Amino acid sequence: MRQGDGIVQEETFGPVLTVQPFVDGTEALRLANDVRFGLAAGVWPSDHDRAVRATRILHTGLVWVNTHGTTVSEMPHGGVEHPGYGSDLSLSGLLDHSQAKHVML
Repeated sequence: MRQGDGIVQEETFGPVLTVQPFVDGTEALRLANDVRFGLAAGVWPSDHDRAVRATRILHTGLVWVNTHGTTVSEMPHGGVEHPGYGSDLSLSGLLDHSQAKHVML
């Protein structure tokens, strides 16, 4: 919640799913990457090589291939672009919330 001009407003957030037509895989990936929040994406191809290409092109912190919603705590979870602050879970998430300092005396 945030307060502005004496009015309390609730801020809401996702999940957000868009369903829109596309001509081919190239356009589908362009549309998927044309968002401010790169949290997660899912692809459902029958071809393994096509799935690998899509995961490389998608600008997201997590890509599910032929599944949805599963995560494991050993792997980082976070987005790219404007999703919020850094990563959660795993050593990567811990390092995101740490600051190294090198002191030499």
